[in-house]
Amino acid sequence: MIINEVECKSVLSNTKLYGLDYSVNPYTGCGHSCAYCYAVFMKKFSGHEEEWGSFVDVKVNAPEVLREEVQKKESGSVLLSSVTDPYQSLEKEYEITREILQILEENGFNVSILTKNDLVLRDMDILKKFDHGSLSVGFTINFADDEDRKIWEPGTSKIDKRIEALRKLKEEKIPTYVHVGPWMEGITELEEILKKVEGLVYEFQVENLNTRRTEKIMDIIREKYPGLEKKYREITRDTTEHNRRLRKEVREMRKRYDVPVTLYID
Repeated sequence: MIINEVECKSVLSNTKLYGLDYSVNPYTGCGHSCAYCYAVFMKKFSGHEEEWGSFVDVKVNAPEVLREEVQKKESGSVLLSSVTDPYQSLEKEYEITREILQILEENGFNVSILTKNDLVLRDMDILKKFDHGSLSVGFTINFADDEDRKIWEPGTSKIDKRIEALRKLKEEKIPTYVHVGPWMEGITELEEILKKVEGLVYEFQVENLNTRRTEKIMDIIREKYPGLEKKYREITRDTTEHNRRLRKEVREMRKRYDVPVTLYID
């Protein structure tokens, strides 16, 4: 992993993501190395020639820039983060997300955190300062089986650790949600995941497969899931039927569970 310390000019970015005003990305790139990562498009803005997932740029001045920006922009809702994981392993050393979280809390911003790492529990002291309703913490959980996790997202926390983190946050009355994204058809066991987190989350989100990394996805399917190769060749050519099947599965789950299931199709 290539690590670079860089300075940024802005960190509080406007976003069109549903129900959000801003996004904050403390890093460019991510050490989780998720094979399906849709944020690969960010590479063209990074100046890197290396493969996406092999480098991380650490925005070392992000807290300083944010302190200035929050004085100029209206408070609103912020996603931490949209194209990186704010609690990837480097956060243990740099603590940039921790500083950002403190600044947002002090200035009255609503925050939604989305991560695949239980490192978020380190910042429980700050999380507990947020006013009721102004904070939510989500974990992306795409697989019920940790062996699948190792194949697709080797740098992330184990599934059980994420679920235990949900439990601890719930005990502190911090609203939590789970995001399944992407739904890997034939691999992601949606109902099994929901069973594991039922009672711990206020919402269960599901997102379809983004095929920006078709070549990488197909390499893994051929090697690890050869029985699914034909299906994924069809999916990567045209996601129409894939999305139809996902809609059907979500409709059936909504009938069987009380947890609200929200579907995102891009």
